[in-house]
Order: sequence, then C-alpha cells, then structure tokens
Amino acid sequence: MLWPVVALIVSGIAVAMFLRWYYQAPSQPGNTSNPKLVAMFNERLDAAVSRLTPAHARGLSPAAADSARAFLLQVREVSQHCEYAAHVNVHNRVVFDLTLNDGSVATDLYSGGQRCPSANVPGVPILRVRLSEGRAVEVTSDGSERQALPAAVVPALDTLIKHLIGHDQGLRPSAYFKASASTTDLEKAWASPADAKTTEPTSATSTASNPPRPNPPSQ
Repeated sequence: MLWPVVALIVSGIAVAMFLRWYYQAPSQPGNTSNPKLVAMFNERLDAAVSRLTPAHARGLSPAAADSARAFLLQVREVSQHCEYAAHVNVHNRVVFDLTLNDGSVATDLYSGGQRCPSANVPGVPILRVRLSEGRAVEVTSDGSERQALPAAVVPALDTLIKHLIGHDQGLRPSAYFKASASTTDLEKAWASPADAKTTEPTSATSTASNPPRPNPPSQ
C-alpha cells in the first residue's frame, strides 16, 4: 500500500513549511565579537577606496577617493538587520542602519539585495560594524560566519562597503563624479568639420604689386 509513503511525504512537507514559517532570522546582529572580521573589513575597505579613480571607473572625479575617506571619518556604526523581523521568506532582504558621529541616523538602507538567512534559504551573516577615524574597530555578529571559511564572507563585506559608500555618493554626487558636459560643450564635441565656420584670410595689399597711379598733369 502506498498510503504510508504518501503520509510520510505529506508529513515532511508540513514540517518544512512549519520551520520556514516560524524560523526567526536574527533581526539584529549578535554580540559575538570577531577580530578577524575587523581586519578583513578594513582590508576590503582600503581596496574599495583605492578603486575610486577615473582609471577604474569612467566618470569618477579625481577627488572621489578623498571624498569617500572624508565620509568614512563621519561614520560611527553600520548595523545590518533583516527587513522583516518575523516569518522570514525568500524576499526578506538584508538592510542596514547608518549612524554618524553627529548622532544622525539613516535607517533601512539598501544593501544590495542580499538575503537574510532562514531555515532553507542561505543568507549572509548579519553584522554590526563600529568605526573610528574611518576604520573598523569592532565587528559583532551571531557567529554564523564561522561556519564557513573567511573567504566566503568577502563578497558580503564588499557588497556592504559598496552600498555604504554608495549612500554618500547618492547624497553628494558632485563630490564623486565629474560635472556633466554643458550644452555648449556637447555641441562643440559633436560638431563636424563642415559645421566649422572658417574665414578667408585677407591678404595685405602690396605696394610693390600695386603701385600708386600718378596724378594727371594739371591743365
């Protein structure tokens, strides 16, 4: 009879749905400090800032890297969390809150569409990064990153750093990007040789080739 097999399958599906519905992803980072992540974060941060040059990305201003460093000096904390604290599903993204040294806070900032971990959906570690003088000084989590090698966390760090700096780029685009070409600049750049107006040079009249006529004799 097949009914025991069917009953087993149905029971398995019910358990999976139950776990998925009631599993609680960490809505906030844990308190487990990870010094290794501090060093890794700073290394990836240096790499990201060093690439903020026109040579790496067209349209960037030569001052883009300095603008990023100035912004990072203002950052006190970056705290990731899940967009939805309960009843996690595959659309539960990781977002982050940004706290500056002046006490201002920006919440629920986009973090690249990374997924929060759930019972059957792998996600990224949920991190809290505290900074001082533009450098990470403490990183805490729930410790889940230790379930894989450090290299596995690098993409998540790069994504967080990219969107951290990207937040300031959105607020201060002129500090990172070259000014857009004016209408006059565009017209000059796209002008064809036929459009150029040229003036014929006027040759000076030579007294040798055109001697003055003598006055007629007076009557």
